[in-house]
Amino acid sequence: MTNKIKATLITWLMCLALLATISAAYLINIQGRTLFKLPNQATVLVEVKSGSNVVQLLKQMNQRDYLTDTGVLRKLWLKTNPHLSQIKAGWYQLSHDQSLVSWLSEVAKGEVITHKITLVEGQTLWEWLAKMSSTGLINIDVKFDEGNFRYTDLTGRVWSEGTYLPETYQFTHLASATSILRQAKQAQVDTLNQLLSEYELPELIPSKAQWITLASIIEKETGAAHEREHIAGVFLNRLSRNMRLQTDPTVIYGIGPSFDGDITREHLKTPTPFNTYTMKGLPPSPIAAPSKAALESVLKPLATQDLYFVAKGNGEHHFSETLQEHNQAVRQYQLNKTISKE
Repeated sequence: MTNKIKATLITWLMCLALLATISAAYLINIQGRTLFKLPNQATVLVEVKSGSNVVQLLKQMNQRDYLTDTGVLRKLWLKTNPHLSQIKAGWYQLSHDQSLVSWLSEVAKGEVITHKITLVEGQTLWEWLAKMSSTGLINIDVKFDEGNFRYTDLTGRVWSEGTYLPETYQFTHLASATSILRQAKQAQVDTLNQLLSEYELPELIPSKAQWITLASIIEKETGAAHEREHIAGVFLNRLSRNMRLQTDPTVIYGIGPSFDGDITREHLKTPTPFNTYTMKGLPPSPIAAPSKAALESVLKPLATQDLYFVAKGNGEHHFSETLQEHNQAVRQYQLNKTISKE
């Protein structure tokens, strides 16, 4: 073989080697552009379990027929993209025709799927838990003991009524109810501290616990937002005179979730720890979740001599200084009902 032929052969071999290298690099590189194929062009949620690795995750995708297995080429691609191998546990959304590199980037960054829930002011914790349960997206790890009015989680920790701020909260897929409540509890703590930096507690309300309790009653009684401070003033006036608060929402709370919506004379006469018709002062704990506005109303009540109010049927109330005027308002607005808030 002449030197010229040898040189030509070497050149061809080098070209073939280069071509093979380029082809291999191309085949490895295009692995990242591989698309997931989901049934009916769906969007699914995939759980990446704690302790699992990227190879196990992709094997799971292959077994579900979401992804075609390309064997050694994909393993080589992962070797060239080590940052995609550091996956984080959680639930992730996977879309039809999403690329492998796009999805693994989300998993590596921990961009888990999140949801939102709005916890409404004036509702009880048992109502909040029922709403959380209805979503099917939250792990309910708090139970309500109606007989003892106690909320406990799986560890035995007691969760208190009303000590959470009503707001919209973001949570990860299948998060626990307690994780959401911790957010709401901290939000209320921050709100209380912010309000106390601007106002002082009334002399009649010496503790944060009593403040929250009174605010929860105001929240339940308020139909029109502009009346909050007026209602707060009435309750503080009654407390200053050692009068019973005689507010229906406390009676209803004392009945519990079994309340059928019809409050009776018998209910008003039956003592419970929350019946402010039979007891003086505030109930032992909040009866609902007070909003920031309700909390603030306790700190800046409207100064009047009013001791009574009755619903007018349009969301507002008629306020009175005397029992005589109040009874007249009851007859006018409550169709001659004789129950009065003495």
